[in-house]
Amino acid sequence: MPWNRVTFTLKQIEEEGVLNHLEDQFEDIFMESEGPSDMAIFSDNDYTDETISFYFTPGCEPNCENIILFYDGEECETPDIEEVFLFAGNDDSFDLLA
Repeated sequence: MPWNRVTFTLKQIEEEGVLNHLEDQFEDIFMESEGPSDMAIFSDNDYTDETISFYFTPGCEPNCENIILFYDGEECETPDIEEVFLFAGNDDSFDLLA
């Protein structure tokens, strides 16, 4: 299963409160799934070009598929451990980073 990325603009984050929605949706699914060790979302450390990306681990599928589709997510490479932090999910997912 691949990694997936969703990217938000600063406007979406600041004015629309998209991060609260994302976190709430994910936490509900995470708890229903009993917190699997390979299920997490990581976030960029810094804003780039007025955007920030969030990376769904392969363990998020298929449970988070609707979230990823809703936010126009796309498959991506494994993010670099030095460039992201854990946004939500299981700490054990750090083992999946490059």
